[in-house]
Amino acid sequence: MKHLSRLSASFWLLSLGLVAAPTTPAPVPVALEPLKAKIGNTYSWKGVTLSFRAETTITEDQFKAIEGLGLRLISTGGKGVTNDALGRLAKLDPEGLSLDGTALTDDGFQNLAAMKSLRWLSVGHTLNAKDGFTGVGFAQLKSLSSLERVSFGGSGSREAAFTAIGELTQLKEFSSWHTQYGDPAHPYLLKLKNLEALRLGNSLKRYDGKPRQLCLTDATIATIAQVTSLKSLNLMQAKLSLPALLSLKNLPQLATLRLDDIDLSATDYEKLRAALPRVKLTGKPLSDAERTKLEEFLK
Repeated sequence: MKHLSRLSASFWLLSLGLVAAPTTPAPVPVALEPLKAKIGNTYSWKGVTLSFRAETTITEDQFKAIEGLGLRLISTGGKGVTNDALGRLAKLDPEGLSLDGTALTDDGFQNLAAMKSLRWLSVGHTLNAKDGFTGVGFAQLKSLSSLERVSFGGSGSREAAFTAIGELTQLKEFSSWHTQYGDPAHPYLLKLKNLEALRLGNSLKRYDGKPRQLCLTDATIATIAQVTSLKSLNLMQAKLSLPALLSLKNLPQLATLRLDDIDLSATDYEKLRAALPRVKLTGKPLSDAERTKLEEFLK
């Protein structure tokens, strides 16, 4: 998964709105020092976030130290963050949870579903994608009425995960990139009737040797153009045609459109801006080097 190495921890948190604001960090309990724990404020969430990484089993003393902080915004990763560990963290009833490179499996979603106050969830770089994580567990989160933001990327998961995400009709924001999802039509999006913000990037090559199916194409735009609740759209790493993008004028509430690593000419950008006068369009034509890099990624 060489492309995943490009997603540094800082980029991952930035993309999810969890970048630590400049502040004097709070003291970290001694028991959490082996976890390289940090405590600090965030821009997008009004509260203090605990960040730590556990590569081995979290000890009882460490759990007690975490619980003693009373924090409800948590960013964590490592193979020591197991289903059982998430069950323990569920007692904190967090409002925001970032899981990056954890040992979460499908069975572990029942512990996430116990987090009744959860508003924001990020699941990335799942360690058990091949033998314990398909993503079908996402459907268990449909009872969480407060859950409004989900990000999912860096996983070998395919159609089953996204079908399950389609059950989360309460979502207002959804982000996904670098999975092995292979249906460019993204039919599950049509079930997300409350969706206001969408961020989509292309798929990765499959691990099983089967042909790769890109998941962000003109067919994707045809579906997105039917999600009339959308206000913000970000598309990444794809070759898209101007006629397809022009269909976004059918979105009555669209206010921002960001195109990252999308191969459009300067003339096409001008035509798109003219067709979407009320939309703030961010993007630029690719340089020769950028285009070569994109073509290599899409092979």
